[in-house]
This record gives sequence, structure tokens and C-alpha cells, in this order.
Amino acid sequence: MRVVVVEDQALFREFLVDALEGKLDCQVVGQAADGETALDVVRAQKPDLLILDILIPRLSGIHVASILGKEIPTLRIMGLSAELDVKTVHQVHRLQLAGFIDKNDAGREVLQEAVACMRKRQRYFSPTMSKVLRSLKIDPQAFSKILTRREQEVLTLAGAGWSDDHIAEALGLGVTSVQTHRKNLFRKLDVHSTPELIRYAHQAGFWKSEFERMDLRDTYHLHD
Repeated sequence: MRVVVVEDQALFREFLVDALEGKLDCQVVGQAADGETALDVVRAQKPDLLILDILIPRLSGIHVASILGKEIPTLRIMGLSAELDVKTVHQVHRLQLAGFIDKNDAGREVLQEAVACMRKRQRYFSPTMSKVLRSLKIDPQAFSKILTRREQEVLTLAGAGWSDDHIAEALGLGVTSVQTHRKNLFRKLDVHSTPELIRYAHQAGFWKSEFERMDLRDTYHLHD
């Protein structure tokens, strides 16, 4: 199996490569530490499997997976992340990835099981992710069921502490529209102040410090 590994943490990337090329009998044909390089490497190498960290610089793994899933439908993509917030899990589910590994549990045995599933054209998801996904499906107040696309965009940028003027400029909206969206977020999420809204955005995964390393458009379109 020909594999490309995309991971910005050098030590963890080396662990993955060593494990894959060792007992797992895979051929690692390319590596990348950011989203834009990942696109170039995968397009050039045409691997069977892409192991892709979700939080990487320049373009998020979510964006990379969305682009490559359309360009190369036969490519199997297995996501990686140490953060399994509800937003990340929802995005992975929407993209219909072939698998997902929780980096907190990513030992050699887990990687071996995941790769075995990829070879059999089966899907593999860590138990932690499956648990969060089940909770999203049964929760009537899950953000995916109550927030519009635009409200999610405003929530993302509000999570960064941006003012209404700044959000309006970034999204091409009027300030009054942003204020209306913020009021709707307060009501739907049952929060009563901007600090509470920011806290929700962080806890649910709408805003992470890593987003500062990504292209702004990629950041607030992460719901796609």
C-alpha cells in the first residue's frame, strides 16, 4: 500500500513513517507538514492512502480532505487529531473519511488495526470519535441542527474575540447583520454574554489557537 503522511509534528510524523514502513509493510511515498504541500505531494504521488492530521498550518486537514476527495475519489483518507470536539467530529463525518484515529490513543496496535481496515476497504474510527458522533446524532440541540451556516461562521470568528466590525468586514456583511447573528447565537446556545459565547466556541471546536496558522478563508469555512 502506497501512503502519504501529513503531520506537522516531526516526532509524530517520524513515528508514523517508521511504523508504516516496518511491520505494517507500507510504502511511504511522500510526507508533508502543511496543507498546501500536502496537496502537491498527493497530486504528484497518487497514493492509495492519505494519513492526514486535521490541524496543520496553511490549509486545514479538513480543507485538504475536501479538495482531494473531489479530485481523487479513489483516495482513502484517514484523519488524525488529538482534539475530538463536536465540530471536528461533525466535519469528519460530513466528509465521509475512510477512518479517523485519536492521536491520544495512536499506538502501534491502533495504527495496525486501522491500516488493516484500509487494506480490506473497510472503515476505522476510534472509540472516542464514535462516542462523540453518537451524542451528536441524538442531541436535538446539537449545533449542526440549530445553527445556520452563517451563524456558524460568525461563531467561529467571535471565538477569536473579533469585534462585530471586524467580522462584518471578513464575511462581507453589514455590521447590523452580524449583530443580529450574534443575538441569534445567544438565544440558540443559551449564552448571555460575549465571554460565554467565546467559551462555547472554544469548547465546541469552532475556534482553536491553531487556526491562526491557517488561511482566514479556510478558518471560517471549516463547516464545509
